[in-house]
Amino acid sequence: MTKTLIPLNELKHYAGLLAVELDPQRDDFTGTPPEPLSVAAASALAGHLAKDLNRILEGIEHLGLILPGALYDQTEILQPGFPLIEALAEVYRGSLRGGFTPQLMALGADEGHFPVGAISPQRRPGSGPLLLLPFCFIGAQDDLGRLARIMEDRLLQNGEVSPATREAFQQAFGLTMMNLSFATIGDLCALLRVQLDGNGLLPLWELLEHTWFERSGVCSAALDGGNRFLVAGDHAHTLFYTFDDWAQFGPGRDLAPAELGEGYRRWARWQRQYAMTLEAYGLHVRWVLANPQLEETLTATVGEAAKAAMREIPCLSGDYLVEAIFQNDSEHSEQRMTITNQADAELGTLAYTVMSQDASGQLLRLEHHYPLRPQGLQVIIDRLIDRCAEQGTERQVLHPGRLLYSENGRSLRSATVADVPGPAERVH
Repeated sequence: MTKTLIPLNELKHYAGLLAVELDPQRDDFTGTPPEPLSVAAASALAGHLAKDLNRILEGIEHLGLILPGALYDQTEILQPGFPLIEALAEVYRGSLRGGFTPQLMALGADEGHFPVGAISPQRRPGSGPLLLLPFCFIGAQDDLGRLARIMEDRLLQNGEVSPATREAFQQAFGLTMMNLSFATIGDLCALLRVQLDGNGLLPLWELLEHTWFERSGVCSAALDGGNRFLVAGDHAHTLFYTFDDWAQFGPGRDLAPAELGEGYRRWARWQRQYAMTLEAYGLHVRWVLANPQLEETLTATVGEAAKAAMREIPCLSGDYLVEAIFQNDSEHSEQRMTITNQADAELGTLAYTVMSQDASGQLLRLEHHYPLRPQGLQVIIDRLIDRCAEQGTERQVLHPGRLLYSENGRSLRSATVADVPGPAERVH
């Protein structure tokens, strides 16, 4: 192939995807993407894919094409600024010496890893049934502009692979596919938008799109339940409310007392879903503990001003939060601890209410322990067990199966045995 005198800094790139749809009902579906291919296997598969793309796109010989012999979950592709695609383009540019050469470059792995760490798939359990093999065209700006228009117009509608490619792919990765076809990044984004919109999550899509395509400014979402999210760059900012704060000055302040339990569960459900999804797609989620002044400020401001107000407050660190409601200055040691599992059937534990007493039954402490991340739940449990062991405290864990709160005080309360439908768990 001949070299073209195109300055390297003027080379452009445009990405596409090979979409692999698996059948989750089959025995060979494990939920973990397969290991990456060797250099030889990746090169053989790349030859088949290039032939199909040349046919579908009516000629790609004048362009460079690079692809890895690996499959990725869509959360690895749809990251702020699309770093995996950028890494592929950079590897191709780095291979050029003295000018642009349109060639096919297939990347294989050595012991499961690529030379460039940004390209190595994470192979997380729970991936699929949609897996993706990205590829990237390299060339002059005008050529890539024409190619982009053709890909967006034709690739999804006419992007089915040939029987030879399907057989080669199945042999290379050892997967049984329901469907194997080409698509663009835009197609993948549109598919996810439909899925999220169908589940009432369109504001989440808008937050993700803003950061994927590195839009300028701040994108915000305020949900009906009072959840707030701001994204700028690859950072998301959100408020965390304890039940007491949510019910007293937060989004639940105007609800009737009888509606507080369901209202907070709804807020917690959306909060977890949004935060987990944003983190899965590569955003750094910054949690800020709500307070009345910040609540008032965010109600009156938007955009950069709202982001600045949230950044003035240190973010919550660690995996859990302890809200201290009462602490007696008595030096008496804790002799009895009652732990209420404030839980929801769908969401699991939302908080542990911890009430400790001395030998005479006097209240020493009342606290609420909130897990901020999934691993925080076990951290809370371990810390409470250690605390009881150090002081020889009798521990009683009560599971009422719901949120227990005082309607008059609009605050979580500790359970009694009468609140528990079954026998309490008592650990000495």
